[in-house]
Amino acid sequence: MVADFQNRGKLPVCALVSGSIFMRDDFTEEVKRILASRVGYLCSNPDCRARTSGPQIDATKALNVGVAAHITSAAEGGPRHNPLLSPEERRHPDNGIWLCQNCAKLIDNDTSRYTEKLIRAWREIAEDHALTLIGKTATRESNPAAESESQRKLRAVFPWIGRTVKLSQMTTGKAVYMVGPVMGSSYAQLLDCTEFYVTVGTTGSGAWSRSVSLSNIEISFDNQQRCLELQEYHR
Repeated sequence: MVADFQNRGKLPVCALVSGSIFMRDDFTEEVKRILASRVGYLCSNPDCRARTSGPQIDATKALNVGVAAHITSAAEGGPRHNPLLSPEERRHPDNGIWLCQNCAKLIDNDTSRYTEKLIRAWREIAEDHALTLIGKTATRESNPAAESESQRKLRAVFPWIGRTVKLSQMTTGKAVYMVGPVMGSSYAQLLDCTEFYVTVGTTGSGAWSRSVSLSNIEISFDNQQRCLELQEYHR
């Protein structure tokens, strides 16, 4: 259990974790504003994208249900803590992500699922999404389909990094009628993924790797092996 304490007399913020007190490296108000602005005040979870700000009845005030969450914890003992970071690095915008209150709690309650690498991918996708919407109409902003095809694929593939996936070589054109839609399949580890390529292979003895353009990949699911399937087309 984590509890926050803040002395109103300018003393540093502390966190109580399992009976021990640790100093917290909280974000400044300016950093919070930067994190929110960089994603258009939308939750950065690509499966959520909830709006986090709006008007109060009082015309001089606004509502906010967003949270500037730490990617690696603000204090020792917290979620995804990185002891190698300095206090300045912990409260830097690079260590933050803007989320709604529900998603901020979600990522800290299941750190095995919501890893640092996954959360950083969320932020990258959200910031890129916000950039593509600058100057566009509000109707497009409210449409989840506004994310690019590469962003959609990255969102689907990224959680599988480090896990086994199925890579299928697909046929096109007349070859479909000659050898069927699938030329061959194999299972490998998903090593990396960006908006431009995916890398699969193995680690350890006899390690190998191969990168495939994300534009040549279609995403499916292997129900038999319960894993992601990457269907590679040679276009």
